[in-house]
Order: sequence, then structure tokens, then C-alpha cells
Amino acid sequence: MRWLPRDEPSRGRGRRAGARGAAGVARPHRRSLARATQGEGTREHAGNPSLDPPAARAVIAAIRGTVIARGADHVIVETNGVGYKIVVPRQPARDEVLLHTHHTVREDDQSLFGFESRDELALFEMLITVSGVGPKAGMALLMTSRPADIAAAIASGDAAALARAPGVGKKTAERLIVDLKGKIGRVAGLPVTAGVLTDEDDAHAALVALGYTASEAATALRHAPSKGGATTEERLAAALRATGRTPVAGR
Repeated sequence: MRWLPRDEPSRGRGRRAGARGAAGVARPHRRSLARATQGEGTREHAGNPSLDPPAARAVIAAIRGTVIARGADHVIVETNGVGYKIVVPRQPARDEVLLHTHHTVREDDQSLFGFESRDELALFEMLITVSGVGPKAGMALLMTSRPADIAAAIASGDAAALARAPGVGKKTAERLIVDLKGKIGRVAGLPVTAGVLTDEDDAHAALVALGYTASEAATALRHAPSKGGATTEERLAAALRATGRTPVAGR
């Protein structure tokens, strides 16, 4: 039998005691730490609600009120004592307005884009589905051209007309045409549908030859009889009258 010194058994106890740390507090077991990091937690913390706020959602769909201030690209609409800054493609004619809005929510910003018709809002929301076209570019398009002209340009493949908008280059205009040409007719209230305007329309081709863009020619022809209801000369004359030009004598 081997006799152990009196202090040797204390070594084990010292090691066990040391596991409790210098302050005498037990260190958590590795398995407990793993459970805590995986979300199990201890009894005191289990089930506590998260302190992080829920993700913000876009909820403002329309605002009715009074315009109390106007800026270069926006209006301030007061309703129920609150003033809302709303970016608009053009200034409303009256101070009492109903604006259909697209509400964007980002981590550091909220913006409202307002339109006087649902059709224009629908077109704006279609435009910004295209890669590379954000709300700023969408508003630039609507500030530059009327909704029907934008629809006509897309339907007829007139990239030059679309590229006139600030911040919309040729590549973006071509992408708009490729992505939306088959969808533009689904926007309610827009009279132009994809594929309606082609080079087979002689009146349209004649207007382009006179210097009109494809979208301008399409807009003018909306005031003319339908293709099957009149001759090319009659349709061309009606379109020219709509644009303020004098038709060619004898037509």
C-alpha cells in the first residue's frame, strides 16, 4: 500500500474548485453554452420577446387632402393635421387632391410617390419592375412623357423616346421595351397594346417620315379613325389635325 501525503488529495479538490473560477462562480458547461447560442437559453430567458422591431411595411395606398406647399418635384399634402411630402410627376392643378401612392420603405428612408390616376400608378409600378429602373428613373419617365406616350413608345419599340428621360440611357430604354412590350397592354386605361403599331400601318409610317417619333405618331393616330375604318390619307389628315399641322392640300 502506498501512503499519500496529507495534502495530495486536496489537489483534486483544488482542481475541481478552480473550475468554479476565481470568484467562486461555476463556469457554464460547454453543452449549456451550445444550447444558449442555438436559442434554447436558460429558464430565465426562454420565451422572451425579441427587442428588434418588426419589419416595416408599405401601407399608405392613397392620400386625400389639401396641398399646402409645392416643390420642384413634390407637394406637401395636409390631411388630419399631418403634412405628407409626396413626389409627383407633375403638379396637381387644384389644391384639393386625391393621390394614389406608391410607398417605399427602406432602412433609412420612407418615400411616397403620388399619382392622380390609378392607371398612372399602375404604369409606374410596372416600370420599376424592370432591372435597373428604380423609383427615380420611373418618375423621370413620367415627368418627361405622358403615360400613353410611354406605353406607345414601349409598344412600338421607340427606345429613343424613352431615353429622353433624365437618367434613362439607351440600354435601359431597350431593356424596358424587351421586358414590358408584351405586358404594357395589361395596364388599365392605356389605349396602346403591344403589337398594335407596326410598320404595316401606313399612316404611322407616314408620320414617322414627316419627322414624328414613333410614340408621337402613335399618340396622334389615337385621334384618327381606326385602320379599317378609313383610308390611309384620311387617317393621316386626322392625325395631322390633332397635332396642329395643316393636312396636305387635297387630302
